[in-house]
Amino acid sequence: MSFFFSIQLIAFFILFNIILLYPLPHAFSDGLFEENLPPASVGDREASLYTKINPPVLTSDSKQNAFFELRLFDAKTDETIQHVSYFITVEKDGKLLMRDLFHSHQGSLKLKINPSNSESVTVFGSTEPFLGGWTSETGDITINGPLLLQGGLYHFSIEIFGIDYDRNIFKPENAPRFDSWLSVGDVYRDDLIDEGKKYNVTVISYYDRIGNFTYMSNKNNLSWYMPFNWDLKRIQENNIFVHEEIKFPKILKKFSEANAFNALVNGNPLIGRSIALDPFTEEKNFIIHLLLNKADIIKIAKKMNNTDSKIMTFNLSPAEQKLVETTSEVVSDRGGILVEFTWLDKILSNQDTNLQLRFSDALSTKEIMGDVKYDIIVYDKSGNKIVTKQDLIAKNATDSQVIKFPSKGIYQMELNIKGITYPNVATPDETRNGIARGTVVVS
Repeated sequence: MSFFFSIQLIAFFILFNIILLYPLPHAFSDGLFEENLPPASVGDREASLYTKINPPVLTSDSKQNAFFELRLFDAKTDETIQHVSYFITVEKDGKLLMRDLFHSHQGSLKLKINPSNSESVTVFGSTEPFLGGWTSETGDITINGPLLLQGGLYHFSIEIFGIDYDRNIFKPENAPRFDSWLSVGDVYRDDLIDEGKKYNVTVISYYDRIGNFTYMSNKNNLSWYMPFNWDLKRIQENNIFVHEEIKFPKILKKFSEANAFNALVNGNPLIGRSIALDPFTEEKNFIIHLLLNKADIIKIAKKMNNTDSKIMTFNLSPAEQKLVETTSEVVSDRGGILVEFTWLDKILSNQDTNLQLRFSDALSTKEIMGDVKYDIIVYDKSGNKIVTKQDLIAKNATDSQVIKFPSKGIYQMELNIKGITYPNVATPDETRNGIARGTVVVS
């Protein structure tokens, strides 16, 4: 090892140890599989950090093509900040998986992760000549190690050691830090035996991996569980969103033709916006979404006798047919957006009906402080689109629209959320994009 390289390593470890002793200004957020973290002061600028796990749902195929992407950018201009040194710590379930320094001359960093059961991380790349951070000409670096081996919640702590120039290093008290909690989903497929026939069912958990998948044909009850920490203090201090997606073949009519379902989480019933039915997205499948935000999970945790439990259990079965009602609030399947519907008139066929919409953050239950871009699509019972309105803008997260339904009946309304524009931010945040689904009954 050369004398010059030894000095580099000494400088790096001195800097790292000093940073651990100083309380750093940091941006805190808990996202899904991608997010734009709130801006933090980076030199004389306000910078935001974009983080993403791709693909969001792991399968046996996609595990070998997993990426963790970062981009530090000026929150006002959306310009990517160049020559960024990222000190990245990755943890899952309290276990340290990786801690290393990376440098991107372009500013954007893409880590290609080859999951392995090894105890240590191996990085394939060269080192930049000042602090010795891993780098490459393209900003793409390959890593082998115990990362993204399975679905679950991963904690990425990112400290920005320097920007703009390779030798431009922040003083420890000025070095920004970002915390990102990203969920890697899990896909589970199994055959369900009902009345002697076999039906393939898929459950996608966007929070953690699935276990103990069971179907009781005599009760038409499907059940499974996933790891979950029910510690109430932890839940109250973090933004959490749980999304389970269940796909039944439409030929299994006791599920696909039901208009209501009994869904239980640790024995507690889900109602209203927590259950979304989607008969139209896939031609051969009927899809059910179970959507729990932070407030829902806190309610369940307070009812539980054992908050030391480490699993979240699900039970799902068709309910007796019931009178369908117009939905008053819905939650998006991705991005955690809550949409409240207020109909100002009685909903009658072939008449203009005024609808007010309000968008808020389903993860934290707080208002969205920005403009929401979205589409509205209304389907009839046969899946035909009878209303389409595109590129609508909800100023300050509120909007009103006039909808005309051609006849009496039950309709499904979809809101496709396409981006949020925040004040003084150049480009829309598209990490919260998703579809919210609800039902409208027309007299």
